[in-house]
Amino acid sequence: MNRRRPGRGPKIPNEVRQLIISQAIHDSKTMPRRALAVRLQELIERMGEVSPTEDTLARMISEARNKQPSELEKPWSIGACAQYNIPPDIIPILIKIQKLKAVEDEEGSLGEITMREARWVARLYPAARPLISKLAFGDDRRLLWLLFVANGYAQRERVSEQMNEQYPSTSDLDVLYFAGEDFLSDDALVSWWEAIPPEYQQTILDAIEEERTITHEDIKRHKGRPLSSEEIKLIDDCFDIVKSSGLVSLREFVNQSSLAKENGMMHIITSILYSKAVSGGIK
Repeated sequence: MNRRRPGRGPKIPNEVRQLIISQAIHDSKTMPRRALAVRLQELIERMGEVSPTEDTLARMISEARNKQPSELEKPWSIGACAQYNIPPDIIPILIKIQKLKAVEDEEGSLGEITMREARWVARLYPAARPLISKLAFGDDRRLLWLLFVANGYAQRERVSEQMNEQYPSTSDLDVLYFAGEDFLSDDALVSWWEAIPPEYQQTILDAIEEERTITHEDIKRHKGRPLSSEEIKLIDDCFDIVKSSGLVSLREFVNQSSLAKENGMMHIITSILYSKAVSGGIK
């Protein structure tokens, strides 16, 4: 007769383990472990699962954070491409992304590309290239969106490695980003935003005001002419809506405004949110 060992709780489902590890090393990696344990209990119960105890969660958070960093977390360099099977023709793209990140870093933001990120950029670029070319803004922001998607896959891979899986299951990411013709659809952007803890959402929203004037200038430069009063009001309205009511409300506004769609306001505002999210340590 099999007896369960005293003190052992029920087996933790893979989906719950994935959430715990992801929050520990990515989404809430700067949050104190006890505070994160309490937050995780709430998130797990929302999933309809029985949450581990606070002590168990704190231990799992510590284990995830204390894992020896993989070689893939080191900064990317051209010399390492051959070892990590990154093809030579992707190197110009990686150099451009690295330059963009270096500029952001001067402003206290994005930093360096890791080998893991570079490898996923190389894997995804052939499929993503025709899709990002349709985005309604310049090449620099398109490349940052490519990095945004690559980050999602890189994060999934890191969690999968900690769970000792044979390979990361990315079916949901594949559908989210590549199943439809609308790359980084509004649903994909909202799904990303909703996955960020509310307290971090507010921090990000508080930090975007400084981008308002920059956005006016960027769109003016892209159009090659002064903005009309209607266009200026549109940009300001989008900033006001996302700050007061969030990304779902912005999506509803953009869906009802042909001018907002024409100017790609959903993607522009969300790219700003993403940049602020990364600069705040949510990666």
